Amino acid sequence: MQTSAPLAPSPFPARKKASLGMKLGQSRNVGGGHGVTLGTAAIALYLFVVHSYKLPLGTVAIVGGLFLVGLTVRPLRVCPPIYFYAAFLVWCFVTLPAATNVSEAWDAWIELFKVFLIGCLTFNAIRTPAQHRFVTLTWLGMFALYPARGTLFNFLGGNSTAGRYGWNFAFSNFNDMATLTLMPLAMAFERLRSPDKRWVRLCALAGVLSLPFLILITQSRAGMLGLAMMFLFLFVGTKHKLRFGLSVVGVALVAALFAPQGVWDRIRGMQYLTKVETLGQADASAEQRYVIWQVARNIIYNNPVIGVGIGNYSIVHGVYARQRAEWTAALGNRDTHSTYLRLMAETGPIGLALFLMVFVSTFTDLQKKIKAIDRLARTDQRILRERCRMYQAALLGLGVCAIFGSLETTVFPFFGAMLMAASTRLDGESAPASRPIRRKAPLPARSANVLSGQ
Repeated sequence: MQTSAPLAPSPFPARKKASLGMKLGQSRNVGGGHGVTLGTAAIALYLFVVHSYKLPLGTVAIVGGLFLVGLTVRPLRVCPPIYFYAAFLVWCFVTLPAATNVSEAWDAWIELFKVFLIGCLTFNAIRTPAQHRFVTLTWLGMFALYPARGTLFNFLGGNSTAGRYGWNFAFSNFNDMATLTLMPLAMAFERLRSPDKRWVRLCALAGVLSLPFLILITQSRAGMLGLAMMFLFLFVGTKHKLRFGLSVVGVALVAALFAPQGVWDRIRGMQYLTKVETLGQADASAEQRYVIWQVARNIIYNNPVIGVGIGNYSIVHGVYARQRAEWTAALGNRDTHSTYLRLMAETGPIGLALFLMVFVSTFTDLQKKIKAIDRLARTDQRILRERCRMYQAALLGLGVCAIFGSLETTVFPFFGAMLMAASTRLDGESAPASRPIRRKAPLPARSANVLSGQ
């Protein structure tokens, strides 16, 4: 009695039991995969909340997202910007008992801690190109639907304040509105050069054409200078200077066709900002800002080591502004209108240095990625290289804007830094597209009986 030979092992490996992360929706396809996971969905909810102010679910989105990411993502990771921001928080906490008003300092510290948590969530949730794309497009979509749309509608309806246009909530401040437009502009540029679908690139083109105009109609000198720095950095670094220069000129012409007269008056007034004696000829706000900076400088001089405590500047400013007759224009509990001066006054040089290192380390991280791509001649990572350059330009623009506005308590700069840091650590990204390569499965081997003719 003949017995049949044993069957050859199947070329198809047994399917492994799905891990908890896979069950909860965490994609393992590092090259492609799904952009929507529990972590990126939490980020999308948070972006909706902080742009629309429709639902009071910001804290829920942060905490819930961190919990879900902790369950589904391994390993959890950190980066230099997170280390520096954590050190900044520790410094603010250690110096908290010495604050002028401890209660105000504690409330401000809690808000900074929330910013830190959303940064940690962003860095750990974005692991693949698809996830980065989803978060980027969500941010662009939310910015377009709310502050950008609202500002442009106000412009079309003539709803302005002294000829300046903004929106509501955090975007009602014209300088902040212009500053916070730089990061979406960089993402729109990056999406325009990406191998995305045509409708995505068309939307990105609309953003590239409209967002510089939006900065102009805010009439924010800080935003204009930040925009100029951004374009200058990209122009110096590109190999196609003529093409880039013509593109910038085209965008500028489109913006110039519709910009109101007040924009050009404000731009011409910048020539008077180089001397203290001529500040009044620029406009009243420039002269008032100079007086405010004088008060801030005096506060820094009297509190040179640990400052007056995080979140305490406005209170102390109100006291100092009453001490001299020449500071009358700065009376009241005012802001410094400068991130650098405010941090120096509230946290001292150590706090300022730690906070700035968050963005300096992000910039250098992007530069290391660019050098690595150039050194290995990775032409397949051209898109990633261009993205890093765009993000560096946005960081420089934000750095210029921070001279004229307080951004330390705003979530968007640190959130953007974490998005940038995550983009340098994406697995499996290459050009012309980051889609997984599909290979045909091998044919199953025949059994021994078939081979022997039995």
